[in-house]
Parts: sequence; C-alpha cells; structure tokens
Amino acid sequence: MHAMWRKSFRFAGLALIVAPIAPAVPPGASAHAREELRAALQATPDTSNGARLFAVCAECHGPHAEGKASGWPPQIAGQHRRVIAKELVDYRAGERWYDPMERIAGIHVLGSTQEVADVAAYVARLAPSPDTTPGPQRSVAQGAGLYARRCQWCHGERGQGNDERLVPRVAGQQYEYLLRQLQDTLEARRPNMRTQHLRLIEKCSTQELMGLASYMSRLGPAANP
Repeated sequence: MHAMWRKSFRFAGLALIVAPIAPAVPPGASAHAREELRAALQATPDTSNGARLFAVCAECHGPHAEGKASGWPPQIAGQHRRVIAKELVDYRAGERWYDPMERIAGIHVLGSTQEVADVAAYVARLAPSPDTTPGPQRSVAQGAGLYARRCQWCHGERGQGNDERLVPRVAGQQYEYLLRQLQDTLEARRPNMRTQHLRLIEKCSTQELMGLASYMSRLGPAANP
C-alpha cells in the first residue's frame, strides 16, 4: 500500500532548499541519511570535481544552474552548500521524491558521499541568475504580509535562508517551482519537508499560496516586490 501511494505522488522537483559544523542533522531523517549527510558536511569539497559532475546536472538545470521558468527544474545557483547536500542525500535515501533526481543523485552518477559534497560546493559558488520568472504582481502585497507573519523568522527578511540551520534561500527562485513546493507540502508529496511548514500554510487559500510564491520569487537579485 505504501509503495503504491509513494509511486502516485512522485512529482516534486529539486529543491532547490542544513546544519552547524557539528551538524545538527534533522532528527526525522533515516539513520542512513543522517550519517551520509553528516559525512558530506564534514568532507573537504573538491570544486573542480564538482564542476565536472555538474555537467550532468546542467542538462536540466542549465549551464549556470539557473533553472527554467516552468520550475522543472528550479534555480539552484547560489543555494547554500549544506542545503544542496541535504536535498541530494534525501533523494539518495528515498526521503524526497522525483524520479529524475533520484537517479541523478543516486550512486550511478554521484558515486560517493564525497561527490555529493563536491557538486554541492560547486553549485553553491555559482552566482544566482537575475533572469528568473517571477509570479503575478497582483498577489504580491498579500504574499508579503503572509511571508512577514509566517516565513520571515526562519527564511530571513530577504529570503536569504541560513546555511547553518538548513534553511534554503528562497529569494529569486522560479515562481512556478515555489508554488509547486507549497502545494506539494499540503498534499503530502514532500516527505522530507519539516512539519512546521505544513502547520504554517495548511489553512492558506490557493490565492494566498500564489501570493506567497510570487513575493518570494521577487526577492533577491531579479527584482524587488
């Protein structure tokens, strides 16, 4: 029954969106995922090898990791190193679902924990693109209020996130990706998403979610709300 349920909900993209140096690995993760993440965060990354590995990622994410307007896939350039490492480990451990990413993050492409660390460090050094596609202007004011009340305390005033706390950068992300992650959280398609996210948005209307995603997409280098 679980396998059928899991198969029917494999639609989330990479998220793009870790822990202190004595890593506070999320307690909800499996023991295997916790150990691999800890090892990846403690490894000394080789960004030249990360650049080589990224050639596979670039086929979808783009040569500069800018993503696509459709949000399939998201922008990952400039995302926090530890955040990227966590998401890759989650795909490897089956704690985040999306078939292409499960294959790319798996051992046939990223053959070791060291390679997870290498590619995460390389992507984190890339400059975020200002050419992402923001959401509709009409919902931005509503989204700004919602963000200030429910998201800012963790993701930061400008959506900058926090590498040490495993909080992703959401500023300037592709709008469609942000909206889909909010929807996937509500519909149980993001098993690695912290439960606090569901509590914060579970009573939001579709219009409110669109506004929130639109506001976040307009933070950062692309544009100001």
